[in-house]
Amino acid sequence: MSDLTPFILPLSLIRILIRLLNGLFTISFFPFLYRLYKRSRRRFYLLWGIGFLLYGINITIRALLDTSTTSSPVTWISFFFYMTGFIFIITGIGDLVEQTKIALVSSLLLPLVPLIGFHFTSPEILAWAASLTPFFLISISLFFIRRKYHASLDLFIIGWLFLLVVNIALASNMINLIYVDVFAICGKFVIFIGMISPQFAVLVDDMKKFLISGTPGEYPSRIQEHFILVNIKTSEKYQEYDWISDKVKGNIKQGIRTILIVLYDLITPSELRSRGIEENDLYFVSMYPSRELKIQSFEDNTALMSDHLSQLDLLISEIIEYSEERKIRCNIILYTLTWVIHTHGWDNVYRLLISEIPKLKKSNVQLYSVYYPETHTVEEISKFERIADKILIF
Repeated sequence: MSDLTPFILPLSLIRILIRLLNGLFTISFFPFLYRLYKRSRRRFYLLWGIGFLLYGINITIRALLDTSTTSSPVTWISFFFYMTGFIFIITGIGDLVEQTKIALVSSLLLPLVPLIGFHFTSPEILAWAASLTPFFLISISLFFIRRKYHASLDLFIIGWLFLLVVNIALASNMINLIYVDVFAICGKFVIFIGMISPQFAVLVDDMKKFLISGTPGEYPSRIQEHFILVNIKTSEKYQEYDWISDKVKGNIKQGIRTILIVLYDLITPSELRSRGIEENDLYFVSMYPSRELKIQSFEDNTALMSDHLSQLDLLISEIIEYSEERKIRCNIILYTLTWVIHTHGWDNVYRLLISEIPKLKKSNVQLYSVYYPETHTVEEISKFERIADKILIF
């Protein structure tokens, strides 16, 4: 045993190496997220990339230099990287739900935590309060988004809650320093898995590729109507399918991209293919009545998502956003508005449309909504007809 003694690393050196590994692993998130940002142009990836880069630098500084003295310049530099990193991460969370400015202002209040508590508690308690606050805010924010928008954030929530628990255990002297960094790496790995399968984003890369594809054969006319109700007065479903097929084919000639949102398998891709609609001619979104259904992307321009109104709201908003960024005409066909109303109530659907119409008016997007007036009360349907730019009757 005595011959092996020189090869046994001191415990302090093991702690430094594991913490250094933790820091480098955290920093390694940046190039990966930056590549995702370059490909998708979603600011979330850039903000989280910068946040993890600064957070990782903080850990690396603490691994290589002594930060035990609260008044030392190294400690304050480390604290700066720590807080700035979390400001970017929290701002990125706000960007997910289009609340970037609010999230940024809220995150800028993080450095006030130690300043407010300076005269009320000991430096040690103050340091832990400042360190734990970002983990708590991130966990709560992600959980709130998960509940409100039914987005697929499970891995993010699990990872950040795990980091919160680990840091609380460290603050309570319930865990060895070596295990803290080991567990922190495990928690960040869970977050990393969530980032490489980002199902929380409604529009994924294949939809964006679809939106920018296609060459117009005719020059499209200027948009006059943005919200159009389509009343197909027939009991024959094939006539409704024919109208959708003709609309898609007409859009192809003008370079207009078509996104067909179908509820409850009212029409299937195979039925459209039988009418000469190819897989690349439109983007097909199937919606099903499940609050827990994660947004999933498949090949051949199809996607599956929950029929919850928040999902529909996000989908329409992001189509408008991408259409505006790329100056591309898009038609959204909702098949059918009637089923959405019967499922969620006319007042909830009406409020959704009222919030979307101002954005539609400023965009290159037209929303066609198929409805059946005979299945609604006169009061209900009159409200939707009043806000429509046009009513098509077939």
